[in-house]
Amino acid sequence: MNRLLLLVLLLTTSAVQAFAEPSLDESRRLYREALNEISRGRLINAEKLAPKLNNYPLLPYLELELIKAQINGVSPQTIDVYLQQYGDTIVGQRIRISWLNKLLRSRDWAQFVHYYQRNSSVATNCHYAYALRQIGDHDKADKAIAELWLTPSSLPKECDIPIKQWMARLNATETEDQYWLRTELALRKGQTDMARYLLGKIANSEAYVDLLQRPERLYQLGSKLPVNEHSREVAVHALKQLARGDFERTNTLWHQLDRRLNFSAAQNYALRDSMARQIIASDADYTRDWVTANDPNYEDPYLTEWRIRLALKDLDWPEVQRTIQFLPAELREKADWRYWWARADIELKGELSVSTQLILQQIAAERGYYSFLAADILNEEYQLAAVRTLDPALITEIEQHEAINRARELYLLGENFTASLEWNYGMRSLNKPEQVAAAQLALNWGWSHQSIMTAIRAGEWNDLTLRFPTPYKSTFKTIAKRENIELKWIYAIARQESAFAPSANSPVGARGIMQLMPGTARLVARQMGMAQPRTEDLVTPEKNIAMGGFYLGQLLEQFGGNRILATAAYNAGPTRVERVLLRQTEELPADIWIENLPYGETREYIKNVLAFSVIYAEKLKLDRPLLASHERKISAANAVTAQKN
Repeated sequence: MNRLLLLVLLLTTSAVQAFAEPSLDESRRLYREALNEISRGRLINAEKLAPKLNNYPLLPYLELELIKAQINGVSPQTIDVYLQQYGDTIVGQRIRISWLNKLLRSRDWAQFVHYYQRNSSVATNCHYAYALRQIGDHDKADKAIAELWLTPSSLPKECDIPIKQWMARLNATETEDQYWLRTELALRKGQTDMARYLLGKIANSEAYVDLLQRPERLYQLGSKLPVNEHSREVAVHALKQLARGDFERTNTLWHQLDRRLNFSAAQNYALRDSMARQIIASDADYTRDWVTANDPNYEDPYLTEWRIRLALKDLDWPEVQRTIQFLPAELREKADWRYWWARADIELKGELSVSTQLILQQIAAERGYYSFLAADILNEEYQLAAVRTLDPALITEIEQHEAINRARELYLLGENFTASLEWNYGMRSLNKPEQVAAAQLALNWGWSHQSIMTAIRAGEWNDLTLRFPTPYKSTFKTIAKRENIELKWIYAIARQESAFAPSANSPVGARGIMQLMPGTARLVARQMGMAQPRTEDLVTPEKNIAMGGFYLGQLLEQFGGNRILATAAYNAGPTRVERVLLRQTEELPADIWIENLPYGETREYIKNVLAFSVIYAEKLKLDRPLLASHERKISAANAVTAQKN
């Protein structure tokens, strides 16, 4: 009998009861020892340790490593036993992947198809299409690869042969259609290089390739393009690129091409949106007129919102109130626009009317940036609306959940990625009250990020204990004091940036709790007199928080102690913030300045950080004004201060 099969049978019988139950700490030690034995190739020693770990939550992971270490000698019967035991658990999925890789190496296509289950690995899915082709199931192979083909991103090299086999079964027209389908998908997602590559596979597409390489050629080629959907897609993409440089000239070209190519409503909508973003960001004198001319009937909610913001910037209070009425009901009832309607009403009447006071009281009874602004106008205390629905009795039940137990052990061993996979797997079987209890359990372990994410998953918005924990408190306190920044502020930044996930990694490469870009981290470390940070330094909480806090202190000093501007600079970069300030001709109230910031992500980022600061001030027993007195007005002088610093 296969040793692994014998092992799993042994672990499911009473024979293991001969071993004394080790303590949890001892089990962790034995588990690490067994993994070490496997890594050294001493499999028999690891197998001898396995029965002692029969009740340890991570025994399945030890069995997984034993299977992987001798996968070439494992029988299908043994794999079947393990897959039956672990099913669709994370361990079961990994056993299946390891077995599929073995079958791939041995080119056992029939067995590969038999054991295959669709997963997140595109390469494995392409191998499946190839395996289907090898066993003669061409229809299924065609369907499988056709689904994978339609992506705006590049596909792994494992897909090359299956795609070639599929294309060989298509006629010339079908092949060209497939390339165009994917090209248009790539264009809509902004994947220019991929679109250019795909167009290179289509006959007589040189003009289109030229436009993707040099969008400015649209001025010469636009009048010569054939009138079809392909020309419209490429022209729309080129116009969006051109708008980033010279939006005035591009605006004229857009309308000229629209008359010839007849863009669809959706395409014109996208172009108008793209053009508007560039014009708004430029702060051109004619911005309000352009927006009004291009959306006279208030059909575009995005532009309607900007008409309100631009009216705010001009302190045109009658227009603010009038335009708010043209928003769709679901937007008009948001705290944002209810607040601004009330603000406009106060300015127009020169007093706080009873009806407007009622609106502000309703907003202030909620929790958030606009609620705190409303409370400031009313000179009332902030309402945090904190409510706990936790049933403590459920915590004991959740502690017995197998996946949650595995997640805990993996988290304590520093295996955060797999711990999160196990945790999410466990959440699938829990109802809302159980998820709330699980969030509290994660907080009890010190796993703050998981506490936050689980509370959000459960929709438990008012449990501020779960959603706003205070991890690494001694580190945050030390750094805040050393850099002369407010503790509530650095906590709010960290909460917004990563929700306290030490290993957080953004799509653009920002790392760690404070989400530092590697370049910024290197510069900051040099200024701090530290060695050049390694990747592991960026995910070490103490080091990451220290560098992030130092950078925040620099930004705060650079922008004259104004948290609004320093917060904006932390998100968008100080140069962008200075650029906005230098275009400013007069002083603006802070709420209007924030509302008119042309960078949507940064605008919401500031609002969240300010609101989070109020919440953390309450939790940390600190002063909690939303805005300090010196932050209530913002002018171009702030940019001068920044440049001097």
